[in-house]
Amino acid sequence: MTMGKVMRLGLSIIAGLALCSPARGADRLTLSSTNPTALEIDQIVAREKGFFARENIDLDVTYMTPDLVIKALLAGTVDLSRSGAHFGLIAAARGGEVKIIGGSTYGYPYQVIGQPQLKSLADLKGQKIAAASLASITTTIFKDVMQRQGIPPAAYTLLFVGGSPERFQAVSSGQVAASLAEAPPFNFRSIDAGRKVLLNYSDDIKNLLYTAYFASNKSLAQNRALFTRFMRAMGQAMHWLNDPANEKGL
Repeated sequence: MTMGKVMRLGLSIIAGLALCSPARGADRLTLSSTNPTALEIDQIVAREKGFFARENIDLDVTYMTPDLVIKALLAGTVDLSRSGAHFGLIAAARGGEVKIIGGSTYGYPYQVIGQPQLKSLADLKGQKIAAASLASITTTIFKDVMQRQGIPPAAYTLLFVGGSPERFQAVSSGQVAASLAEAPPFNFRSIDAGRKVLLNYSDDIKNLLYTAYFASNKSLAQNRALFTRFMRAMGQAMHWLNDPANEKGL
């Protein structure tokens, strides 16, 4: 799939989600997920290509800031969660009864985007930078990269504003000098506006699970067969996406 196709699909993703209608009589699944980006392309394909329908599933997605996704799952307000794998792992390490039931995104398709006058990460000294949360893996990686370049955390200020849309808005409005991690389509929109790519996360992180689907131990025990059908639909969507023959079908 070309970057142009990802961009076009990413720009229409929210509208696409809004237009999707539930299947009548299907088994309803509720899912908490981070704010919508082009990374939800697998769910769009699963719905629009009929993979959910084949499994008789009606998926109801609620978008929220990254730090709340797993909390909603643990609170029992949703059946499943799609989140950065680190958020679920942190919750499990603290005693939360959650399990990964499937992978979603491998690698880190994020970029640090700065205002047009910035030329490198070194120019972020003394600047305010929009980030997701202190617990986000993107924050950890960014701080590590900066430290290795001789720029300690005390040399810049992180403002934790939320997901990709909020970070994009913060840098677009001039509230901050840079967005710590922008995903498609927001990074494309920033680049089109003349802002600069200061770091590609994929240059430093490879072959690592970034987002995953989680279930609580309780919901997994009650809905294992339904969750299996859900992951089968997602697997079919991912196979469809990775088949070059389907590029024109996007």
